[in-house]
Amino acid sequence: MTQPAPASPASLRAAHVRRVHGVKGEVRAEMLGGDARRFRSGLRLRVERSGAQLVVRSSRDGGDGTVLLAFQGVNTVVDAAALRGAYLCVSGDEARELGSGEWFVWQLIGLRAVTPDGDELGTVRDVEPARAADVVVIESAAGERRFPMVREFVRHVDIPAGTITLAPVPEDAA
Repeated sequence: MTQPAPASPASLRAAHVRRVHGVKGEVRAEMLGGDARRFRSGLRLRVERSGAQLVVRSSRDGGDGTVLLAFQGVNTVVDAAALRGAYLCVSGDEARELGSGEWFVWQLIGLRAVTPDGDELGTVRDVEPARAADVVVIESAAGERRFPMVREFVRHVDIPAGTITLAPVPEDAA
């Protein structure tokens, strides 16, 4: 049975500002998906905590999953420092195109979790960030279970069908 696709959120986190870079108001931000090319000149971002609107003036790859960003009206170290620790969001209609085998975390919430044999595991309640790999939280009548979001455990995600196929953790198989 196919469930309706969840509605796209109004905004999505695109980057997390780590620190000031240089003396002309540029920041180094961790990209939350995609690559530096998505931060094109003219892209509008919203600062999550304040709601302030920013327009990208320039961007370039910072290496190690970061991007160096300059914004219109942010021209000094002091201006840039005010952004440290902020999440920068894009509107839902500005979300990047996903490749094959990619999905947004919000699309996983509510999926029916099943084993490769089709046995019901429960429903995806959350996806928790973790150092090595995110963790998908499954809720069922028996309680919560957690699975690392790695290929060994996440065998298939079918957003249109509303399912995520998860292999049992070795402790469960014994």
